[in-house]
Amino acid sequence: MNSESPRPAPSSPAVIGIDVATASVRVLCVDGQGRARAEAQADLPPPVRTAAGTSEQDARSWWPAVRSALRRTTAALPRGGREVVAVAVSATSGTIVPTGTDGEPLGPALMYDDRRAAGINAEAQRAGSSRWDALGLSVGPTAALGRAVWCLRTYGSALHQVLHTPEFIGRELTGHPVDTDWSHALKSGYDARAGEWAHEVFDALGLPLALLPSVGAPGTEAGVVGPEAAEATGLPEGCSVRLGMTDGCAGQIATGAVEPGRFVGVIGTTYVLKGVSEHLVRDATGAFYSHRHPDGWWLPGGASNTGGECLADVTPARLPALDAAASARGPASYVRYP
Repeated sequence: MNSESPRPAPSSPAVIGIDVATASVRVLCVDGQGRARAEAQADLPPPVRTAAGTSEQDARSWWPAVRSALRRTTAALPRGGREVVAVAVSATSGTIVPTGTDGEPLGPALMYDDRRAAGINAEAQRAGSSRWDALGLSVGPTAALGRAVWCLRTYGSALHQVLHTPEFIGRELTGHPVDTDWSHALKSGYDARAGEWAHEVFDALGLPLALLPSVGAPGTEAGVVGPEAAEATGLPEGCSVRLGMTDGCAGQIATGAVEPGRFVGVIGTTYVLKGVSEHLVRDATGAFYSHRHPDGWWLPGGASNTGGECLADVTPARLPALDAAASARGPASYVRYP
């Protein structure tokens, strides 16, 4: 008879998602069956917005918040984080930060709703009209492309690269520059249909292609967790760092709407409708536009100006009853617009 104590069953591999939102960083660890294993969050300073349409946040606050939330998440896992095999970052679509040769910010991050480059974006729309028409995409006042040009005109030769939030965090995780994904790159002028930056638009605006990162498909490995990040976060050294998707796309994928014909409505501050189609869906107005699916399909969708804010005055005690009523009614039997 063996008198040794039985060994504990090994923990199943797990993955971690990092969401760098506007107000906080949220970290969630799930196992291979999609079960939540641990989570944590850390607050971010609120963006500084002005009547002129600018919207800024201190990008130097991102990594400390990510580091803190990761450390608390891995500490709560049975093996202290050693079971984590991969990590990815999602963030707000179109938030960018100007960086120098050392990867450090030259100034504040320019948030997704920053309108300072509306005039430049109008130029970008005209310069690439045929390309945008083919994509069913318009370059709106808050597009990151115009703000990237603004960064070049403001910081000049000190500007080394314009990064989206995930590349900024990815550099901290890996210890070296990383690619961007074609989801976060969409509003910076990336053509996922052709698999290239809109070079003729960049040329017209005087924006060198080298100021933007190389682009890969979501899910592609961007590197591995380095020793410094491992020490700071509890992630295992060598853990795979994967390219993520924008928060809206990540939310869609999380619902299971990942195959052609599947659509989902997500109610946050606004209502977002997103789905999957085999072919690119074009909308001449640009209100309905498509991200690229990691497997090459398309993710058409759009946001309304109504959503969860309509529940702001509802007493929290009433929410379970409203949930039950919504569930009892079930999915709509037809769709009508408007």
